[in-house]
Amino acid sequence: MPLCIYKISKGAALNFWVRILRWIFKVQRWAYQHRRYSLSVVAVFIVLIGSAALDVKNSNDPLLFFSDNNVHRQKLEEYREVFGKSAATLIALDAGKSGAPLHLLEAERYLTEILQDPQHPLYIDYITSLGSTTATLPALGYPTEYTPLEDVQFLAKDHPALSVYFFNEDLSATIVILSLDHADQSDPALIAAYTEQMDLVSHLREKFPSLQISIVGNIVTFEALREAFEQDSRYLFPATAFVNFLVLLFAFGNLRLTLSVLVVAGMSVLLTQGVAGWSGYVFAAGSASSFSIVFTLTVASLIHVVHAMGQRQRRLPFQRSHTIILSSFRKLTVPVTLAHVTTTVGFLSLNWADAPAFKAMGNLVAIGLVFSLFLSLLVAPIALKSKRTELVICDDRIRTISRWFADAWAAAPIRNALIVSVLSLAALTGLTRIVFDDQITNNFPSDHPLLVNIDNITETFGWFNSIDVVLKYEEGELIQPKAIADVIDLVDWIKAQHPVGDVFSPLPLIQDCLAHRQPPYEGAILDIPHKMLNYCVRTGSGSGSDYVGFYSEDFTQLHLKIMLPRISAAGVRDLSTKIEAKTLQMGFTPEAATMSGVGVMSAYLSEVNTQNMLAGSALAMFVVSILIGLFLRSPILAVLSILPNFLPAMASLGLWVWINGEVGMAASVIAAITFGIVVDDTIHILYALARGKHTQSRAGVRTVLRNVIPGVLTTTLALGLGFSILMFSGFEVNRQLGFLTSMTIFIAFIFDIFVLPGLYSLLKGKR
Repeated sequence: MPLCIYKISKGAALNFWVRILRWIFKVQRWAYQHRRYSLSVVAVFIVLIGSAALDVKNSNDPLLFFSDNNVHRQKLEEYREVFGKSAATLIALDAGKSGAPLHLLEAERYLTEILQDPQHPLYIDYITSLGSTTATLPALGYPTEYTPLEDVQFLAKDHPALSVYFFNEDLSATIVILSLDHADQSDPALIAAYTEQMDLVSHLREKFPSLQISIVGNIVTFEALREAFEQDSRYLFPATAFVNFLVLLFAFGNLRLTLSVLVVAGMSVLLTQGVAGWSGYVFAAGSASSFSIVFTLTVASLIHVVHAMGQRQRRLPFQRSHTIILSSFRKLTVPVTLAHVTTTVGFLSLNWADAPAFKAMGNLVAIGLVFSLFLSLLVAPIALKSKRTELVICDDRIRTISRWFADAWAAAPIRNALIVSVLSLAALTGLTRIVFDDQITNNFPSDHPLLVNIDNITETFGWFNSIDVVLKYEEGELIQPKAIADVIDLVDWIKAQHPVGDVFSPLPLIQDCLAHRQPPYEGAILDIPHKMLNYCVRTGSGSGSDYVGFYSEDFTQLHLKIMLPRISAAGVRDLSTKIEAKTLQMGFTPEAATMSGVGVMSAYLSEVNTQNMLAGSALAMFVVSILIGLFLRSPILAVLSILPNFLPAMASLGLWVWINGEVGMAASVIAAITFGIVVDDTIHILYALARGKHTQSRAGVRTVLRNVIPGVLTTTLALGLGFSILMFSGFEVNRQLGFLTSMTIFIAFIFDIFVLPGLYSLLKGKR
């Protein structure tokens, strides 16, 4: 009975699939026979949807890479609710001469006066608070107008509120800290804000040419990223199209066919951009790569059809062009549809990522692939037909190369399979050394102005960036001698950790307050009278500038700022883990001592996404394998498809680690993305082997490979070289994604040619 049920269900499924194919063939034939009407409908469709192609919204907001449920984002938002949302911008003035020289103090005072005067043409109107020597003097009892620079020179050496927070160790440089709250994160607004800041810095450099002036901050960084992304939008897609043009022209030897394929791919991109524009969704900067991916995948889907047309043309030279075109499309409807569906599944699995930016990218490419399938099956046959000339496909060069690969496999199948497998496993060993690093600064070359400024500040002060520690107390507990003593121990311990540059805390202000009491307090911290400590804590809660932000308004939270040089994301994670362990040892609960800040949140980006993508990648592999089994009606082929598509992705990732040592966000999604892409070649090879004759013999398999490799090889070149263009992106994620994807495609090609046929032959008898 179960066998009967199985046969009935299998027959019903097959009958359902046959009906779908017949419906597709009918629509395809009707569209081809009514070409003018079909093209008119498609043109209207493209105009309606594509009219919003230029309205795609992009943003450099880093929060687009973190979901609302991300624990590190929640910590950051909780921190901002208490201590403010302003982002710090640093302007460093370096005289190169120790002892707080007067011309350094003059420049600092001049800059501060500009930033305190709303009427000044260089004033920045979105500044919320200012931290500088001049801005702090009134809070110390020294009105600026009555305090000459010579007195400031003395105070800089003597008063911790100045020396600790605003000067480096030898007093040769000072820092001005601007807390900025720029609500409008749109590109035009950020460009205007960046221009304002650079006008200010340029003015200072002209007025004080002897000083080295550097600036770093969110707006400066975002502008550098925007410029890189603008370069992507301007050059990536045209470069991808040009590379595909060269590959297709080499493979087909027909300019009209090449241009026709590229036009169909361009339509897919236009429709995808239109949907993105109509949606109103704000995509993360770097989304330009999504459109290049759609373009390349559309080209790849049509390559096999064109090569099939060439084979039919050689075998049946008497057939007319329209017969060759329709017959070839009909023959490859199954693998083309299957390749689109499986690739779509791979990109949809990005919805398991934590980053909304990855989810949006996956969904956008999936939508593009729907358009690609529609255009490939219904519009491409019309685009490839010409009324003036007969169809001529000159693919002799690619077939010659393909014969070499087929003969190379047939010469020593077992040896070649072992060599490829051993090399892949050797590359896999790199995964044992994998380190995630998501520094934004990795996006830029070492001579980029942003990195030059960062290096200048780091060399002068020993730091340029910060992460935050927030300690929570019961009401009144913080203003107790034991609590302050614990903070002293914690700060001293953190300063001793490598590579911490400094720790900004209220301790210097408290100690200065105690030292200037009448008489000065010289006893132990634990013996401080409560009223005296309460006075010093509250008067030291800000040094005349809100930027310090050491305490919450109710004095139940204490904020410490850990100043760091350029270190890897792994270094930030390691330091955060050590600090959390230390605070736990001191008696703080995990909820009462938290690490926060954009730096901490970014450091865990790849790690969190990788963990989440394990389930997504596994599900994608399972669904893709099931689809292959259903389409090709073979459970064995479903299982067989996993290894040659998963192993290359891991091998390319291991190879990247061997070469570079560190990976970023791209590593967390590479398996899901590439599995859906490289399965395209596997599908066509398995489909050809399943339909081929005499595949139980080496000669029969070689014959099949000679016929199928031209399409597979051209697809590999188009996909591999197309994705390699991403390595020239201005965005590190795209560069890594370009290398990993293109390398995966090339490794998968070698695996499909030299390993897959042997595995198929072994399982042939069990099929």
